[in-house]
Amino acid sequence: MKKIYKQCLPLLTILAATNADAELRFNGFASIHGTQVTSDGSTPPFPEYNANENFSFKEQSLFALQASADLGEGLSATVQFVSEGKNNFNTVARWAYLSYQLNDNHMITAGKLANPIFYQSEYEQVGFAHNFARLPKAVYIGLDFSTIEGIALDSTFYIDNYTLTTKVLYGSWAGTVFLSSTGQDETLGLEDVMSVRGTLSGDWWNIYAGTFISTMVGGSVDTNAVLAAAQPGVTAALAAGATQAQVDEFNNTIKWGDKDGIYSYAGFNVDLNNFLVDFEITNYGVDDSSDAFNTGWYLSAGYRVRDDMTVTVHTEKNEQDVDLAYLDGVSNPILYGTGKAISEGLGFREFEANGVSVRYDFHPSAALKVDFLSGEDTRPTVGDYTMMTVGIDMVF
Repeated sequence: MKKIYKQCLPLLTILAATNADAELRFNGFASIHGTQVTSDGSTPPFPEYNANENFSFKEQSLFALQASADLGEGLSATVQFVSEGKNNFNTVARWAYLSYQLNDNHMITAGKLANPIFYQSEYEQVGFAHNFARLPKAVYIGLDFSTIEGIALDSTFYIDNYTLTTKVLYGSWAGTVFLSSTGQDETLGLEDVMSVRGTLSGDWWNIYAGTFISTMVGGSVDTNAVLAAAQPGVTAALAAGATQAQVDEFNNTIKWGDKDGIYSYAGFNVDLNNFLVDFEITNYGVDDSSDAFNTGWYLSAGYRVRDDMTVTVHTEKNEQDVDLAYLDGVSNPILYGTGKAISEGLGFREFEANGVSVRYDFHPSAALKVDFLSGEDTRPTVGDYTMMTVGIDMVF
């Protein structure tokens, strides 16, 4: 907690200093979910869950509090603290930024803010904002760089009866990511992140697309997952006559560091006559490296049975494409085979699922949700799996 306080001390000082003169507003959101996960292979399909067939109120539950201060003349400060059950309810400062309203159409924001990886990334933790107990994992798989330190420009344009909203962002991130191949968190970094997104809206529909590109800092992903996996093959290649120059070139070819990380998404949603349709597709990975690009998508159809009740069914799929073109410059057959094996090891996972969700708004600020998901994961330690969730999402 001391670390969090030190990190946010400048912004907290601003909020405290303006308390007497400016409007200080508090709001928040929470999810209290009980989830049961089962799998044929006794391994959970996603690392934050336990496949022990018991209901747990830990993995999907969270609490968040946000404080915003209007400093006047278009300037405001915001800080958001989040406590998640999957992290033992340790409190972290997820957002901490200053905003300046340039005019009616443009706002600039700087600090620690949401990274719009996919369409709903900025508010995916706010369960009350969508009709699922959890957003489809084929897209919203829980990438660890959901926040970023940087600067962003949000703009709104009105074109006849349509509205176009855009965001341009520049920043960086350093942290850890979970890798299925090592079974643990590995350090990784993103530098010079440049992100662009846009949403065009009509009366009952939205279409959207976005992308970001960054320079990767390989960290222990390179040392523990990529280069370590290559070492037996490198040793064999050297023993068979490969030169050190060939090995160095091979290591630079397969590693993630200094390569381009590319993340893109597109989709649409419809809300017409109580019928709801949502579709989103994503594609992401590290270019010209041993990483396999991921393609994930989901399609959902829902119906608003009453003003306070919505039923939604959906299907989703995530698959990895092992493209070996990056190895075209590797002439040594042992090193080529090693690179191929690493890529196939990093890109061996696919999963798909179908689910049904029921949302009941029993209060203007709270919704009861029941969600059942049945899926299949190609990893033999997982296999067929089910997820059952009952819980409450709220805002305050």
